[in-house]
Order: sequence, then C-alpha cells, then structure tokens
Amino acid sequence: MVCVGVGALQDAGSRAVIGTDANASREGTMRHLLPSARGAVVCLLLSACLLYGTGRAFADPVNFGDANARMSVYWLNGMLVVGVYPQPNEGYIQIARRVMSDPDGYQGIVKLNRKQPVMTGRPVVFPIASLKPALWSMALHAMYPDDELTEKGWAHTVTDPLESLIQLTEAYTGSRRYFRQLAKLNHIRNPNVLRIGDEITVPLRWIPDDLHFRPVAVAKPLRLEKDKKTGELYALYTVAQDDTLYSLLLRFTDRERAEEINRMSRLLVKLNGLRSEERLLVGRTLRIPLEWLSEDYLVAGHMPVKRLQPPEPAPPKTALQPVQPGKAFGPMYVIIDPGHGGVDPGAVYGKRGAPDRVWEHEVAFDVATRLKALLKARGFKVFTTVVDPGNHYPRAKLSLAALGDEVVPVSPPYKMRSSRVSINMRVYLINALYRQLTQKQGVSPDHVVLVSIHGDALAPTLRGAMVYYPDHRLRVHEFAPNGHVYRIRAQAALRTILFHPAQNRSAEDSSRGFAEQVMGAFRADRLGVSHRKPVRPYYYRNGERTLPGVLRYSLVPTSVLVEVANLNNRADRLGVLRPDTRQRVAQALSDALGALRNQRSGTSVARKGS
Repeated sequence: MVCVGVGALQDAGSRAVIGTDANASREGTMRHLLPSARGAVVCLLLSACLLYGTGRAFADPVNFGDANARMSVYWLNGMLVVGVYPQPNEGYIQIARRVMSDPDGYQGIVKLNRKQPVMTGRPVVFPIASLKPALWSMALHAMYPDDELTEKGWAHTVTDPLESLIQLTEAYTGSRRYFRQLAKLNHIRNPNVLRIGDEITVPLRWIPDDLHFRPVAVAKPLRLEKDKKTGELYALYTVAQDDTLYSLLLRFTDRERAEEINRMSRLLVKLNGLRSEERLLVGRTLRIPLEWLSEDYLVAGHMPVKRLQPPEPAPPKTALQPVQPGKAFGPMYVIIDPGHGGVDPGAVYGKRGAPDRVWEHEVAFDVATRLKALLKARGFKVFTTVVDPGNHYPRAKLSLAALGDEVVPVSPPYKMRSSRVSINMRVYLINALYRQLTQKQGVSPDHVVLVSIHGDALAPTLRGAMVYYPDHRLRVHEFAPNGHVYRIRAQAALRTILFHPAQNRSAEDSSRGFAEQVMGAFRADRLGVSHRKPVRPYYYRNGERTLPGVLRYSLVPTSVLVEVANLNNRADRLGVLRPDTRQRVAQALSDALGALRNQRSGTSVARKGS
C-alpha cells in the first residue's frame, strides 16, 4: 500500500489506505476492520508516514501477541519490520531490553525511527531479525501462516508485491549472506523481482536453530539424529522383518505416486550406502531426511501463534451463498473434463496384448460419456472439455482405435496435438464457460461444478479411488500462456486470468466438501476407495507439492479431480476394464452431484436418481 499525507489520513477515515488490486486482495484490509482496529492501523500508518514520509510503500499489518504485548508485522519500504507497542513508562532502552536479542543495539532502532519520541499507542519499528528468537519466529509465523516444511526446506509463498528476495533472505536467515545462493537454489533469474505466488525455499540449515522451524522430535518408531558434520537432521529407523524401501516410504512420507516412490527409493539407497533397493537387513538403521516425513510423524518446534485479527472480510462475489427460502434453485451446470486425450493416452499399464492392458484416457473418456448421459437424464446442464468427433463412446471394450481424433471444443476447435497446449485450452474453455454462465447468464457460482476424471499411477500395492481438490497455497496469481494458438481462440480473448486469494480459499473449502461427498458415493456404491487418504489437496512431483493444471487454474469454486482407480494395480485396472464397473463409477459421480444439488437447494435428503 501507499502512505498518503497525514491530513488525508485524518479526513479519509477507513479510506486512509490506497492500494493496488494485488494489495487490496489481502485479507484484513481497512474496510473490514472494527473501529478499534481501524484506529490502531491508522495509528500505524501515521507512524509510518511520520517516519518515512508520504508516498512510501506500506503493506497491511498483521497483529499478533496479546492485549498486553501487542505487535504488528508488515512490509515497510522494502523491509519486513515489527511494530512494537510501548508499555507504560517505556523508552527505547526499555523496549529494546524487552524485545531485542542484542539490546545494546538500541541506538540503531532510535535512528530507524527517526528519533521520534516513544509514545503510548504508537508502535516502535524494529527490523524483524533484530528481535529475540521467540518473537522473531512468532512474527514470521503470524505473517505467513501458510508457509511450511517441505522436502527441500522451508517453503515460503510470496503474497505481497512489496516482498524482495534480499529482505526475505535476511528475515529467514538473519543475514543477507545467502542472498545469491537462495536466488540460484530457487532458479530466480531476476532476484529483484518477485511475483505473487512464487515459492521460495530456504534450506533449514540456513535458518537459525533457535527460531525452531525444525521439528524438535519425531514420533515412534522413528528417532531424531543431527549429523555432527553437516548439522542436517535425520529420522532414524531400525529395519524390521518384511520391511522394504517401498513400504517404508509409503508409511513415513505420505508419498503414493509410483514415480515419486521410485525417485526417493534411489535417494535412500545412496544416502544409506545400500547395495540395492531390493533387500534390507533386519536390524539395520536407516537414515531418512527429516523433510520427507509426513506431518503424522513430526513434532513441530514452534508454538501456535495468536493472531489478533479483525473479523473475516466479506466473501468475494464468487463465494457460495445460501439459497433463500422460497427461491427456486434452478439447474446445476457440470463441466466434465476427461483427462488426457489426443496424442496423450495418459498412464498406460498392463503388458501389450494382455487382457489387463489399459489406457487412462480411454477409461476417463468412457466414464465421462456415461456420466454425461446420467446427468442429462437428471436435469443437469452438461459441458465437456473434450469431444470425440466419431462418437465412439461409451463402449463395452476399450481400445486405442479412436485415440488421436479428440478435440477441445473451443472456437475454432483445437485438435489435441500437444498435451501442454491441450491442458491450457481446457483451462481457457472451463473459465470461459464459467464466466459465460455467471457473468452473462446470471447463474450463481454455486450452480457450477467442475469434475475432472482420471486414472491414478500409484505404487502397485495401493488400490482404490482418490479425489484431489485445490489447495489454496498452490493456486497461482494469474494464468496467461502465450502463443498464436491461443490468440486465435475466442475463449482465450481474455488472455490473462487473475485469481483472488480469498476466492482461492473459498474454492478450497467448497471443493473439499464436494470431494468428501464423491468418496462417500463411491463407498455407498461399493466401489474401491483408497484406505490411506482418499481426499487430498495436492500430490508430490520431484519432491515438490503440486496440483493438476485444471485445479490450479480453474475459476470454478467447486472443482475436483477424481482418480477412479489405481491403474498400476492389476486388480484395479481389471475392474475398470469392465463396462459395468465404469457404469457404476459414473453412477457414483452422478449420485454425488445429485447430493450436492440437493444440499445446495436446501434439501436435506439426497435420493438416488433424483
């Protein structure tokens, strides 16, 4: 945000903060504050303007602590700072002793605050890294509650246009010495420019131990060990009878995709000096990198931070709204997205010519066609993102005969010659349909649902269906692919699609609820469901959490991706090769959508076939 003149602040009241769209998207902006909170923020703004003059960049503060020791963390003029509110009879020396790791450096704080006298109700500004470790850690966790431990280190997502890499380096490591290394590690070509949504990973070894970002313990049967030479933390495990690297990774890391398990298995072999992945000696101690462990086996090192927040902001216009009594709900619109197609068959499993040979797209497209017929019979309005000009589906026996003919029905149609372009075309089509329905036809956002259908490629020992919903932390700030192939399509007329953080959070909540309903319908129809975590907000690829493209870029508030079976498991793929199983899958999806329609129309009981 931008600091305006003091007179303007006094006259404008709750309009005292002027922000760009990106800034205005942050939760807790001025118009949502209670009168008392507004006063505190206006005081903070006045302090910033007095210290740094008008026209300087200033971001919305996040308050934390408690009523007796309230603090605010925010970006000010390219620096992450903490505003500490003086207690009675405190001056610079007393405040420094209370909050600074080196109180003797209080003169620098006096200079930073332009030698302004300490006044009750007006915060004193401190660089975040100058604070005592407990306060420093609290401020970072309050400012960025969604940051978290990943396989490669502590992951921070850029949420404010005022953030800079050099200041983030200092905020997380205590100095700027790792600035260039951090830029190289995160493949940042221009470290002076960060975009909202960029993820910056900081290795744990660069973060001071007393900030307690590292877990302090691990759950049994694991043990914690710190390497004396490198300072790296590892979980130790003693091999038991029948253990394999595959089974241990499935148990402790929450990874499930076959390619990811294979990658990590090779790394464990190298880390532990094993001869191969095949055999483990009972009683041998294995090292597992701490960052790999699932949350179930980690004991966090930091205490929960109490954020002193104003009331939640009003939901965006696309948030789901309750149906008014006596008001007709109207039809529901379902966008069905059969995964892959064209030159991309998706996952392929089973030996060539064998009865269990299966192609993911053929399964997905056949189920999608069956689902479309069921939904239309129930009064739904249905769109699909992939069309087969030969109308070869549904069919009793799947084959590759029709693969390659499919098109994405944009204007003009796109024949699916590139998997990357095909995904982007689907995104443009999905979002164009959503805008057409909600903006031009007046359809309520909660009347629109996106269902993407796929087949999974997990470890071969795993079975059952799963559903993914969009984790708001992995959604992007904007979607804007370049190229002539997009410019000539009507659906891509709005080249850049923007995503509001509040809408991303709302979409996560709405989609998660529907994902649970989908798995409930699968269980009711006696279809296989994963016994692990069948409803997930992301998956891992090359050690990083990610989302399928249609979930990452969809504007539809209720969007899910359904993995109908694990095609890498022989029993699962033999099941979906039967037409009756694919019909039951389509019926379960139809039942889940029927239940959602009844729920949103105020009907408490969903009747099969309604």
